[in-house]
Amino acid sequence: GTLNILSMKPEKRSFKSMTPEAPQFHLFEREIFEDTGIRPEGHPWLKPVRYPLREGGREVKAGSADFFRINGNEIHEVAVGPIHAGIIEPGHFRFQCHGEKVYHLETSHGYQHRGIEKSLAGGPYKDTIFKIGAAAGDSSIAYSTAYSRIMEVLSETEISARAEAVRAVLLELERCANHIGDIGAIAGDIGYLPTSSYCGRIRGDFLNMSALICGNRFGRGIAVPGGTSMDIDRDIIKDLISRIESGRDDFFNASSLLWDNPSVLARFEGTGHISRETAEAVGMVGPSARASGCVRDIRKDHPSGSYRFSYLPVSTSQTGDVFARAYVRWLEVRESVEFIIKLLKELPDGEFFREPVKTLESDSLSVSLVEGWRGEVCHTAVTDSRGRFLKYKIVDPSFHNWFALSLAMRNEEISDFPVCNKSFNLSYCGFDL
Repeated sequence: GTLNILSMKPEKRSFKSMTPEAPQFHLFEREIFEDTGIRPEGHPWLKPVRYPLREGGREVKAGSADFFRINGNEIHEVAVGPIHAGIIEPGHFRFQCHGEKVYHLETSHGYQHRGIEKSLAGGPYKDTIFKIGAAAGDSSIAYSTAYSRIMEVLSETEISARAEAVRAVLLELERCANHIGDIGAIAGDIGYLPTSSYCGRIRGDFLNMSALICGNRFGRGIAVPGGTSMDIDRDIIKDLISRIESGRDDFFNASSLLWDNPSVLARFEGTGHISRETAEAVGMVGPSARASGCVRDIRKDHPSGSYRFSYLPVSTSQTGDVFARAYVRWLEVRESVEFIIKLLKELPDGEFFREPVKTLESDSLSVSLVEGWRGEVCHTAVTDSRGRFLKYKIVDPSFHNWFALSLAMRNEEISDFPVCNKSFNLSYCGFDL
């Protein structure tokens, strides 16, 4: 629950790498080198994170950099993507295999890079809130909430308890919709269609609940600096509670088909194992970390808004496999549904939007943390002497967890990759900001 702000002035455009002692730094240090040219001395492998990188005058593009290779008799390499057979975002996966066994998986990103962070510098602009909401579309509410808190802190704007409660309702609806969809997709990846089909429909029901509040299924534009763009009246509250209770019952019925099926459990249990020690070493966050026994959740460690006044249990498991990652999602849906109903029944009186955010503090730094459905969403803003964004940095939970997926695939059958991949369900565009 401690947040430290550290800084340093590197001598000779370099600094001592922390990665050998704390592997969770490896991707951050690679990004620092990629963005600034400041070299972390002693880093084991400074390959590109997402952008083209110039080394010795040669441009290295995403997907074409050196990959880790294993040499030996009968070792073969399997390359997947960036164009995939399914309708998914582009990303490249490189497997080092012996027969069906995967010795190593390496992921390569950068195909979804849109330059969003760079475009935010000099802001905030009128279109900044729209870019934030579209940066990682399935986490639009979490991103917009994190940005709004940055703006409110830097402008000393206080929002109403009602607005905080509406934001929390939408955050938990976003969590429920995505967790339910993921459990259905995990079932689909092992060919178990009953739960897959049911959850696909139920996910749509929860997305429609967000649409009932703000007019669109992904919550675009509802969380804004100063509060929320829309309110929830009594009729909507009554309708929402009825829909949520119905969706909860349908989901529990659909998911019980999974937990009661021995052949399903045989595919889930022990597949894609990540130990707690490994999860902590590489800095995992969110449900994937909690499935390995790590008790870390921004709603508990750094609570804000309505989360300061309501106890929401942290859902964990210990086995760190596909089963645990699916089961933690199931537990979180159960807790989130009850939390939403409680918030709706006790929604505070007051205005949902007080006043527009005006001038931001100059020469300041602000950090905003929100527990999105994938895990910790971190937004950081640094302002200049005019109160404009000198730098706006976003860290999606997927930035922490993509390497963990690679570790989960070690010594697994390559046919287990779809279900392992879906049990993490990481973001490409959230990584390629």
